[in-house]
Amino acid sequence: MALFSDKTRSRLLLIVLLLSTILSGCLWFSTVSSATTKTTEVWDLNHYLLSKTLTIDGIEDNLSGITYHPDSGHLYGIVNNPEQIVVISKNGQLLRKIDLIGFSDTESIDYVGGDRFIVSEERQQTISFVDIHDTTTEVHYSDVKTLALLPPEKANKGIEGIAYSSQHGVFFVQEKPARIMHFALANDTQTNQFDVMKNLRLKVGDFSGLTLLQGQDERLLVLSDDSNSLHVIDLAGQEKSRIRLGTGPYRLWPKMAQPEGVTTDAEGNIYIVGEPNQFMVLTRTRPL
Repeated sequence: MALFSDKTRSRLLLIVLLLSTILSGCLWFSTVSSATTKTTEVWDLNHYLLSKTLTIDGIEDNLSGITYHPDSGHLYGIVNNPEQIVVISKNGQLLRKIDLIGFSDTESIDYVGGDRFIVSEERQQTISFVDIHDTTTEVHYSDVKTLALLPPEKANKGIEGIAYSSQHGVFFVQEKPARIMHFALANDTQTNQFDVMKNLRLKVGDFSGLTLLQGQDERLLVLSDDSNSLHVIDLAGQEKSRIRLGTGPYRLWPKMAQPEGVTTDAEGNIYIVGEPNQFMVLTRTRPL
């Protein structure tokens, strides 16, 4: 005598198939969720807390850009008048000044490697390759290599930030109209016409600072003064993260009236400087 009728067996088989399908779906969802977690944006700006704000003693005005020098662990800032490079500790202490002789309206700076930096001039819309050693006290414009990126800008709305990538070349932002451009380099020589990042969809009033974010997938960190915002974008122009600096825990204003430059250190902490001599640190709450 059969334990179950044909009808009952069919129902049991259907139930087993349904349970198997549900279990497979749960395992698939778990796998997808795990993969999604692993590919979460590394440079999520929600992983930061405001940890320091101060004015830098010894700098009176016009602090316009900042970069990080990993070998020394110091920050290198740029002043646009008088034209100087300033070395700053990560706590915001001025360590020394290097005079830039013959330069004009130096607006941004970025680290290249070794003792080499790139410095930009906003109105002239040029970049210069500058070597800064431990004993350097001044750099003469006539001694450095300079590239003209765009025609001179009389309205003072030119190059506001630069970011160097050993793989991709130089990215730079123009203040107004707010746009990001790029060109490749070979032996400190521009190898082709620069490209405008056409897929960029950031709704900002201007760009005031730029830095490269290192990692498996390089990103750009873009600062906007007019829009009170900080943005992470990929190299195709797609936005990955943003914070409004004028609200919440990142309330820079009125503490920082004119944010001009941004960089990160080896731990991923973010440093923002602004005119006249303001300094701010956003500390990363999760390891890179």
